[in-house]
Amino acid sequence: MKKYDVVIVGAGLSGVGAAYHLQSKCPNKTFTILEGRDAMGGTWDLFKYPGIRSDSDMYTLGFPFYPWKNPKAIADGSAILSYIKETASEFGIDKKNSIQPKSS
Repeated sequence: MKKYDVVIVGAGLSGVGAAYHLQSKCPNKTFTILEGRDAMGGTWDLFKYPGIRSDSDMYTLGFPFYPWKNPKAIADGSAILSYIKETASEFGIDKKNSIQPKSS
């Protein structure tokens, strides 16, 4: 069994943000992200109903280390999900994600 210094639970906005800060500010610490769903993205991957969007502007809700560039500040769910995945990919965080497949 592999051991980690830090385990992050959830691969949504907060989990990706925590992972970024860990790898940039504590480069000697090992970590993983545990996600119980089949994909990263948290709320924005889970809920797919028509019209889902943030009730906070993404310039505030987004990551200071990878600012929101979309001109639409109150973004829809699919745009936020893309942003989370793009951020995770840009910083290699997606490779730290241990997605737990659903049991049949």
